[in-house]
Amino acid sequence: MSCFVLLITDLTTMCREIEQYARGVRLVARAPNQLTGEEWNRAALVLIDAQAAPILRARPHELAARDAVMLLADPEDGDEPDVYRHALALGAAHLVTVPDGSGVLRKQMSRLAEHPAVVVAVLDPEPSGEVGTASTASLALAGTAAGEHLGLIDARPTRLGLHRALLRARHDAPAAGSGSLRTLFVTEQQPPWHDAVREAMTDLARRHAVTLAHLDPRQADTVAVLGGVDLIIIPVRARSVTTQATRSVVAAACHVTPHVHVHVIGETVDTDVVDAVAAGIGAGYPSMTGLALGDVPHASGDLDAQLGDTSHHQRLWEVVAPHISHPV
Repeated sequence: MSCFVLLITDLTTMCREIEQYARGVRLVARAPNQLTGEEWNRAALVLIDAQAAPILRARPHELAARDAVMLLADPEDGDEPDVYRHALALGAAHLVTVPDGSGVLRKQMSRLAEHPAVVVAVLDPEPSGEVGTASTASLALAGTAAGEHLGLIDARPTRLGLHRALLRARHDAPAAGSGSLRTLFVTEQQPPWHDAVREAMTDLARRHAVTLAHLDPRQADTVAVLGGVDLIIIPVRARSVTTQATRSVVAAACHVTPHVHVHVIGETVDTDVVDAVAAGIGAGYPSMTGLALGDVPHASGDLDAQLGDTSHHQRLWEVVAPHISHPV
């Protein structure tokens, strides 16, 4: 790939932050005193750490004026007058706070990628997290059946367990064999540190068209991971559509990405699903689907129905598929 994104910083933390948004496009990091004029001119997009801006401005030879320059600032420094002076002097068209403005960065860099990878987060608002586990397994099976190469991160320990969910699901071997699935499972009862999850997401996204991440929205660190996510799916039982827990998760998800989808699992189409979807639309949820899995009396039966219903797998995958871009 000839085009690249140039990041000017001498902070390792800034490099790690930006790497997660640069899926499908080459990222070149340079300290401000090591930057060459050729790199400045050739980069498709230039990102400048606000702390490096004074060093760039002090160069003996002024940098040539160019388009596609963004200045990256810490949220605490976003309103400092010097930051705006640096942005104007360096010709930056955008001033972006990191990580709050991660959606803007992701959008700008995805335009440069030939076929950007997609990262999908599954957030189950319920404490058990088992509906999210079953939904993540369903997505993985549908994706491999569609011939995609997927990475899967299970960062939320639940009683069901994602590995057991995959084994319990009905598996059509010839269809599922057309794709591939690489999994990273949590082996501890405590969720992993968010930096570890973010690094795993970045690593898998470099090698797979789609990466699925099963995360716990109740963990405070989860928000720090969601900046590198393209789509968030929130699976809920019909009775939980408008509970405060679901409302909070939907609101938090909408804050970090424009692509949020609520998937309702009900018992009967004419009552549970229709009413729940109507209630969610009334609550202002951005995108919704619903599916009835039959009249089952217990949660365990509900999960078995969800895992064994290939039409449900496909319905979930239809939410993800439009976000996948393949090379021509």
